[in-house]
Amino acid sequence: MKTLIQLIFFLGIAVCGQQTLAQEVILIRHAEVKLERHGWMGAKKASAVRDEYDTAPISQFNADTVLSKIPQRITDTIYVSGLSRSIATGLKLFGDSATIVSLYDLNEFEMHMIWLPLFLPYKIWTSISRTMWLMGLEKPETESFQEARERVDAVCSFIEQKAEQNEQAILVTHGFINRNIARELQKRGWRVIQNNGKENLGATILRK
Repeated sequence: MKTLIQLIFFLGIAVCGQQTLAQEVILIRHAEVKLERHGWMGAKKASAVRDEYDTAPISQFNADTVLSKIPQRITDTIYVSGLSRSIATGLKLFGDSATIVSLYDLNEFEMHMIWLPLFLPYKIWTSISRTMWLMGLEKPETESFQEARERVDAVCSFIEQKAEQNEQAILVTHGFINRNIARELQKRGWRVIQNNGKENLGATILRK
């Protein structure tokens, strides 16, 4: 009996030793953008501000402070979107210590400003426009919500592949797409360990 118990014990150790390490995904939101968005404005000005947002520079930040709040990097590749704020943030955080790969599919969801004969704060303009977009009201040349969801699904499959290969995948992208990526990964069995991706330079961390 004692020999049988020892055999079961050692078999258990062997099986555990063959298990793969936990896979990890880190979704970092880009740094704050330096762009004046205060005050009340009409639809034309709000649309112009929205366009400027995609090319405006990021604010300065301490990379070490941001990195101290996320797990140690073990992957040698960082994925960023094709938008300047994402690229600049990725370079500031990881510099020459990793390969930075820019992917269009990681861009923030497209959105055009709805036209209303009103003067509103910029955040109200974006909230109304985003709500209308979610309801399926978009310009013909703008990515639809359904198309965006399909893009997220493809991105999540890509992330899972990279996480399986490297045990970790790190992305520096945008607030809205980050939330949707995290939500889709949760549907696929990933657990949220940290959920700060709504904040600039905040990270959402998932493990499986």
